[in-house]
Amino acid sequence: EKADTRSSVAHTVFTTQCYCYHWTSPLQDSLAPLLKGYQIGLESGETDRGCWCLNGRSYHLYFIGRPLDSIQKEFEATIPVLTQLKQDDTKLKIAVILATVKKLRGIDAGAADEILDSALTTAASGGIVALSATVNAFKLEIFVFFQEWREALDLVQKAGNVRLTLVCLYSSVR
Repeated sequence: EKADTRSSVAHTVFTTQCYCYHWTSPLQDSLAPLLKGYQIGLESGETDRGCWCLNGRSYHLYFIGRPLDSIQKEFEATIPVLTQLKQDDTKLKIAVILATVKKLRGIDAGAADEILDSALTTAASGGIVALSATVNAFKLEIFVFFQEWREALDLVQKAGNVRLTLVCLYSSVR
């Protein structure tokens, strides 16, 4: 592979696996290519795009229904790596999923709520609509799982239709 084409591989992998292939292939099939995209991104110096692949893989791990304890372990191992790579945006997105996993497992639910609320504050202050929609989608999932219907309704009324912001992603059709 030529160096100039190799640097775009991580971006291509992310785009195809997170926006296209989930419509025609099982989500499980995206895990290996996204991990490879992460590795290629790091090797080619495209750290941001490689970490996008890692972020997409993290979401897909959650959505395919892997056991929550194994997902938690992987995410807890991922966050220090993202800190070292100075990938704060990706780290925040994975922290949102990790907080959701912990809350669903009944582990440190108060801290999980603080992380989700902090991410919403960050999204609001930075005008990051996609992050806000993502956090609200995960909060909604928690409310529905625990049958907290009043809270779910309040969130939907406050946040609006978050699926409009997450178009094409698997999470928008989930």
